[in-house]
Amino acid sequence: MSSDKKTCSVDLPFYCLNLSSEKIWLSEDLRLATGLPREKSGWLNYKKWLELIHPQDREKANLIERQPEFKKGYSIKYRLKTKEKAFQTINDSGVMIADEQPNIRHFFGFISFPDDLNQSQKIQQALYQIAGLSVEIENLSELLQTIHQIIKNLMPAENFYIAIYDKDTGLLSFPYFVDEYDSPPPPKPLGRGLTEYLLATGEPLLASPEVFARLEAEGKVESIGAPSVDWLGIPLKVKDEIFGVMVVQSYTEGVRYTEEHLQMLSFVANQAALVIKKNLAEEARRETEKLLVDFFASIQDGISILDLEMNIVRVNPVMEKWYAHALPLVGKKCYLAYHGRDNFCHLCPSLKTLRTLAPASEIVPKTGKGGQTLGWLELFSFPLVDLKTGKLKGVIEYVRDITEKKKAQDALLSSLKEKEILLKEIHHRVKNNMQIMSSLLSLQSQYLKDREAQVALKECQNRIHSMALVHEKLYREKDLSSIDFHDYAEKLVVHLFQIFNVRTEEISPSIKISAPRLTVDIAIPLGLIVTELVSNSLQHAFPAGTRGRVEIILFQEKNNLILQVKDNGRGFEPAAHSRFGLEIVRLLSTQLGGRFALESLPQKGTGAEVVFPFPGQVSERN
Repeated sequence: MSSDKKTCSVDLPFYCLNLSSEKIWLSEDLRLATGLPREKSGWLNYKKWLELIHPQDREKANLIERQPEFKKGYSIKYRLKTKEKAFQTINDSGVMIADEQPNIRHFFGFISFPDDLNQSQKIQQALYQIAGLSVEIENLSELLQTIHQIIKNLMPAENFYIAIYDKDTGLLSFPYFVDEYDSPPPPKPLGRGLTEYLLATGEPLLASPEVFARLEAEGKVESIGAPSVDWLGIPLKVKDEIFGVMVVQSYTEGVRYTEEHLQMLSFVANQAALVIKKNLAEEARRETEKLLVDFFASIQDGISILDLEMNIVRVNPVMEKWYAHALPLVGKKCYLAYHGRDNFCHLCPSLKTLRTLAPASEIVPKTGKGGQTLGWLELFSFPLVDLKTGKLKGVIEYVRDITEKKKAQDALLSSLKEKEILLKEIHHRVKNNMQIMSSLLSLQSQYLKDREAQVALKECQNRIHSMALVHEKLYREKDLSSIDFHDYAEKLVVHLFQIFNVRTEEISPSIKISAPRLTVDIAIPLGLIVTELVSNSLQHAFPAGTRGRVEIILFQEKNNLILQVKDNGRGFEPAAHSRFGLEIVRLLSTQLGGRFALESLPQKGTGAEVVFPFPGQVSERN
């Protein structure tokens, strides 16, 4: 309740006592009745009020001294000195109300003089009843219906409604609406009715037909619903925030409202606003809590909330189902309830989160009665932080059952391992079979006297060795899908130099590979091409006793792989080169979807180039 004159100003004999400043504000009629002077601020020292009370009654009438026992309201009789009479017995009734400022309290009291005791008692009784509704009634509809009945005891209020404005949605709703002509309207955006006019002005309004006609002519309001004879509305305000409107209206000519009704309804609405606002907040809180509870219970994975001591504070139904043998879970240490241990688990993610304030995760066993492992859980832990204070309150554990997933993964890994072993064995056997074929060809060549036949068999051996070398590398490497072509080319060149009895001091090899790992489908034909081209260079490019160089270059250019084999020998002589070998190169180039070119270099030597599509990423080799 605001502690200013405007809030307290109702033309009825009442007062507002600020318990912190010990100052009292009197309504105008009460000030005139007692003859007290008008202060600029409107607030008097409470001692001046006590001086008007009969000395024998001051102790029982001192509200400041008796505030602890008057927290729930009071009604006391004492003798008060007035301007007209020396002393007369009055009835003083009131309630304690909280201000918007923390720890500030007021007494709102109503003075009943003998000549208006009946009406005063009615108003005070209404004030008591409304003040008590905040603890007696939780349902908003029932609360508003009760307020309606209380107001009906004070004034004509057959047609009564409460309108609430939600700033977040921008909608005006009518949680309580009783009218002999109109039906309850649905929630709607703000329009130009009298209700919206009060929300905008924040001032009470008694709208007679003449007042409404004037406002309508000024373009401030428009007619909505059945026209009433009198319309009386009071803004519902708490802490200077207008959140709704309380309205009574009459459709009968003989039932009219006066300024007294306006003042009476204003006084009651001030108290009702506090109760309604509190109920709305409680209802919103309950709805939010229900939503969170439903959400918490609907999650199909496990949720467990722990405090700073690793005690279980709350769990969802999934956790209770998984650990039914350990119920109740709440109140137990997590390691005892979930794992049957007397101390923290090894590599506990929740303990790590408490220490580091960072999320953590771990795969933990899902244990049953007796500690036996029933499956596997993936546990994610997150810090639970108080958003207001920023302090750590505990840990939220999100637990997912991955038993079936882990079984499938284990089965897949086992299957992959078996296939890997099988594939390695296949590569090993293919390599061995090719070595046997190479050995048979070598043995056969010993029985041949024809030089050309011997050369042909040796070339076949080289081709077989080139293919066997691929399978040998795949057998020895972890990655069975591709090979490092640089290493492969080095071993291939070493073999060819040995086969043709060429020393590297005479003919130096140079290998420059800047391409990614190659699949078997590319590595084998590319290896055969390198074998043919290097063999041709070693056999035909360098006469006996000469020195030279053989270069093997592989690189990627856009979406193509380019292989170049160059030498600085005596140049391209078609008659000197193996026509069959070059035909193999052309066929293999076509197989790769590319093209093959052979030419003499401008200065000296021969250059061969194979270009074929390869939309891969280049991985430079240093």
